[in-house]
Amino acid sequence: MPFLAPVFGAVSTFIGSLGIVGKLVLGIGLQLISAKLQKNRAKKVEQQAGGVQFERQYGENVSRQVACGRVGIAGHDCYVNTYGDANKRLQQVYALSDFPCDGLSRIWAGGKELPLTHQGGGYYTVDSGDYAGLMSFRFYDGTQVSADATLISGSNPSGRWTANHVGTGICYLVAYLTYDQERLAQPPQFFFEIRGARLYDVRKDSTAGGVGPHRWGDYSTYEWTENPVVMDYNYRRGFSVNGDVFLGMGMSPADLPVDRYAIAANICDEIASYGKRYRCSVIFDADLEHGDNIDAVMQSCGGIVVDSVDGSWPLIGTNQPIVETITDADLISTEPIRFQKYKSQADIVNSVQGTYPEPSNIWSPVGYDTQTNTSQVSLDRRTRDFKLDLPTVPYKAQANQLASIYYKENRYEATAEIVVRPRFQTIKAGDWIRWNSARYGDRVWMVSSRSIKALTSDGPRNVALSLVERDGAIYDSVGVLPPVVPIPPGEPTYVNELPDYAIIPVIATGADGRSYAAFRLSWSSIVDPTVVSVEFQWRIKTEPTNIFTRTVPADAQIAFVQEGILSLTEYEFRYRVIVEGRPAPGYVAWVSITSLDGGNADLEVGLGNLKDEVTDVFKQLQQGLDDTRPLLEQILTNQQLHGAVSESARRRLAVEVGRNRAAFDEQIVVVASELEALAEQITDVTVAVDDRFAQGRVRFTAAADQTGALARFAVQLRVGEEDAWTDSGFYLQVVDDGEDVRSEFAVMADRFVVINPGDLNSNFLPLVFEDGELKLQIANIGLVRAGRMLSQNEKMDIDLNNGRIIIKS
Repeated sequence: MPFLAPVFGAVSTFIGSLGIVGKLVLGIGLQLISAKLQKNRAKKVEQQAGGVQFERQYGENVSRQVACGRVGIAGHDCYVNTYGDANKRLQQVYALSDFPCDGLSRIWAGGKELPLTHQGGGYYTVDSGDYAGLMSFRFYDGTQVSADATLISGSNPSGRWTANHVGTGICYLVAYLTYDQERLAQPPQFFFEIRGARLYDVRKDSTAGGVGPHRWGDYSTYEWTENPVVMDYNYRRGFSVNGDVFLGMGMSPADLPVDRYAIAANICDEIASYGKRYRCSVIFDADLEHGDNIDAVMQSCGGIVVDSVDGSWPLIGTNQPIVETITDADLISTEPIRFQKYKSQADIVNSVQGTYPEPSNIWSPVGYDTQTNTSQVSLDRRTRDFKLDLPTVPYKAQANQLASIYYKENRYEATAEIVVRPRFQTIKAGDWIRWNSARYGDRVWMVSSRSIKALTSDGPRNVALSLVERDGAIYDSVGVLPPVVPIPPGEPTYVNELPDYAIIPVIATGADGRSYAAFRLSWSSIVDPTVVSVEFQWRIKTEPTNIFTRTVPADAQIAFVQEGILSLTEYEFRYRVIVEGRPAPGYVAWVSITSLDGGNADLEVGLGNLKDEVTDVFKQLQQGLDDTRPLLEQILTNQQLHGAVSESARRRLAVEVGRNRAAFDEQIVVVASELEALAEQITDVTVAVDDRFAQGRVRFTAAADQTGALARFAVQLRVGEEDAWTDSGFYLQVVDDGEDVRSEFAVMADRFVVINPGDLNSNFLPLVFEDGELKLQIANIGLVRAGRMLSQNEKMDIDLNNGRIIIKS
């Protein structure tokens, strides 16, 4: 018992040197402000338990702790696991207390309280708000007898969490998260509010002098409480799991008088104007001295600890009856009197202010009302401020009351040491007495220590008393205004829709001077710093699967859309804002609007039809890349050559090292039937390195039937990384469409470039088709068919369709 040993040692030394027996002493909590001032002057670092733990703990070197009352805690992050498709699911385990707790109250994520739905069995889901469907939690109170099944099944690799990971006696919480690129791209910082340990209350144990079913060592009979005296009793008895007392003092119940503890606990439970008189929130820490843990509890109730050879018990801050009245005639005249009317100015304060943890403000420290007295400030002729934080008091009205108690206690300054007659041996430390002295005044005192002088040859056993001035006015209600709970900063006003958003159909002019149907998208300035860009989508209303997309910076305020826009066609537009640091909103609803007549309707229709035809051919070729059937089977299936005779040949080469692979495959097939004939050769080369893939294909096809002839030469390239693919290729073919036989050359590429091989070192620029525009430096054209011609400086505009020429100066 490291805390009691120094006390008993000091008492023994005192007895041996002064001949004093039966000494009772007030220890922790006496003259709180004066004691703290002395520690400050000595520059002694004060350690104290509190009811809030903001800093998340990591690693293995973490002290064992027990949460009592209602506490706010970040927890000990002790396990992280990802699993599932693309590791989209995340599991996190937070240890909250090394002793069973009563339950979970609230969770904050990224500073915002989550709307929890309790599904039963300690399982909670988030069904609304920013993280709806992406978060769930399971709270284990510490009495569990089996491991979390989801942690076992999801452990990656298997075996990281097993059936042996029960966490007996440990209160912990599991967070289950699902990755979402927009709403949950990374885990938020969690903060938890829990109801701490259920505690044994000796008042409710019928086998220990109380009334009720509580039994020491049987956790199932315990109850959750905020009573600081009950917490003190359990700490002194010690917290244990499976017989291991890992935190607390391990005192014998014989050293903790039941009647004294019952009185103190009942005082805490008395109803004041703000609820129960004294409530406590504390996280006991095994790394702190016993005195520091007990002091944190006593500070929440104005308590003082009595240490005696008969045991220890608390005295609670409240008005007490006067048990004895002493006059000067009751003093032993041969014994000296030590009297001090005033404290040192260094031990006097005239203003007390500080903070308490406010649960409604995510347990952040908030200031209680300053306790002061203007007349005392004038008397002292200067301010003497003292900062007193109350980290174990999560209620403002109680914090105000305690600050007032400690302030007034400090202003009662007198102290005395006297020796009185043997008949006062019944006086105990903590009792209030009245000493009506003609010389020293008529005052009320609290006995800070009492000792019985040893029997000597010159007299009986007299009583030595140490006194500190007290008065019932110290504990009067402070009459404060109703507690004003600070309102945390409101939810920021985020931009989820573009201000003054408008879609306007316009006629645009391309680099070739031709007019095109287009749309102008505009919006007002975005003041939300979380918005980084805007993603627009549009489509022809009758073709909903063909969607065009463009992303523009948030500060652009205007965007012109021409890609895929045809004249006099109904389109649908929508957008979403791309954000950082918060869940992203979804797309707004589609909006319909019709484009203007760009004057090139016949050209647009013709080009549109051609695009569809060429696109179909490329889609057919791309499907061939994914068709793993042998070439002959493909031909017979696709061409339906019944009763055909065929021959085929194939060459293959492949090497593989680890996950890297390279392969070559050549197939040749000839097929003929009574009505048709077909010959085809395909050469494939493929490489794969990790998640990257590249494929090239050259394909020759010749076919003949009664209606004509068909020949095609195609080259295809494909490169893939993860799930993203890039395709390129071209084909040459001769087709018979039933009316005519024509040749065709089509290219699929982001950029198409033609350059004269004889001009590689000259200044002639190439012909380029890129982003829907044909670019060339010089054109020698015999006949020009166009709808409009516009000069580069836009000063001359020849509108051929409408037969007009506009010249601007």
